[in-house]
Amino acid sequence: MCKEKIIKKGRFVKREVLVVGIDIGSQSHIATGVSLESDFTKPIIVRNNRGSYERFIETIEGWKVKLGCKDVVVGFESTGHYWKPLGYYLKSRGISLVEVSTISTKKSREMMDNSPLKADKKDARIIADLVRQGKVLTAILPEGKILELRNFMHTRENFIKERKGIENKIHKIIDITFPERMSVIKSVENKTSIYLLRKAPFPDNIIKRGLKWLKREMRKRSRGRYNDLDAERLYSLAKDTIGLKIGLEGLHYELKSLLKRLEVLKEEIKDIEKHIEEIARDMEEYRYIKSIKGVGMITTAAIISETGGIKNYGNAKELEKLAGINLYEVSSGKHKGEKRITKMGRALMRQKLYLAAIQQARENMPLNNFYKRLINRGIKRPKALIAVSRKLLTIIFALVRDGREYEEGYVKEAA
Repeated sequence: MCKEKIIKKGRFVKREVLVVGIDIGSQSHIATGVSLESDFTKPIIVRNNRGSYERFIETIEGWKVKLGCKDVVVGFESTGHYWKPLGYYLKSRGISLVEVSTISTKKSREMMDNSPLKADKKDARIIADLVRQGKVLTAILPEGKILELRNFMHTRENFIKERKGIENKIHKIIDITFPERMSVIKSVENKTSIYLLRKAPFPDNIIKRGLKWLKREMRKRSRGRYNDLDAERLYSLAKDTIGLKIGLEGLHYELKSLLKRLEVLKEEIKDIEKHIEEIARDMEEYRYIKSIKGVGMITTAAIISETGGIKNYGNAKELEKLAGINLYEVSSGKHKGEKRITKMGRALMRQKLYLAAIQQARENMPLNNFYKRLINRGIKRPKALIAVSRKLLTIIFALVRDGREYEEGYVKEAA
């Protein structure tokens, strides 16, 4: 969080504040300074090493003296991960940090010199100017357990994405060799599907194993979810498949490799989730958020890690902006635009809130009645779920603010 005396959102900085804008690069960054009434300083290059970082601090002190400033705030676009070493270094030196929106810099780029041309020196000035005007976002640099939690959460998401990619590749092999299979076994990742892909990956393998074997294994592996009729249908489709029957050795090798990696990922994700729970369960906010019926461990951990802690925020609206579920509309004259969410913010937090909203919309869940009222008013399901997400975030903020766990009837109280 930026210090209130240095900068307030939507307001110009005070005269004694030095604003430093940094255009972040992969190996080096461009920085420039400015105050409320001064021109921009000569831009400097900041490289990713300790010596360059220390010289940057010395330069900032020099700029403060030259421009007659007492305080300093550094602004940057947090695109990608390249900003993190410098960001945490500056924070360790007691320097206030803020972010600027990539959309804001894009819009300001052309306004500055009537040209959309992107240049590092130009962008550093644009960032500094936006910060000078108070057009900033809260810079989230968690530390300690919250930083550990965030890193584990992001690792888990990367593994989830990798798992999805592997499942898509398996789908591709099935589409080539046995496209009819999906009409019986619709999922790649369920236990029955994985077992059959290991033991009888292609139609000819199923035929060789025999109908009796197929019935027994499908019934056993699915614990009755698939019955004999399903097995008979799959067997019949295998006999009459239009799938490719030649050149299968390479596909079989690929399939075996994909299934091995899928199994490893499954165990890794399970292990990561244990670490996540061990870290999160000792956090005070975790107890308050997870007390809401239908809000699970992963959703709770994502909210805490992506916000850096709910207590850092003054109201639920700030959290909505952080998650990118705050509303906007484009209207002009008599035309009134349709309200949409900005999607500018923490994508992981937004995703988990939406999934939690799906749970909340179900019968006997805390926000089911709220969801029903929206649907009865003619609001379409996706928009109603977004509204549930926002409502849920309001409740979460209120619980943490009040230091209490969820109780029945709290929905009305938090409204």
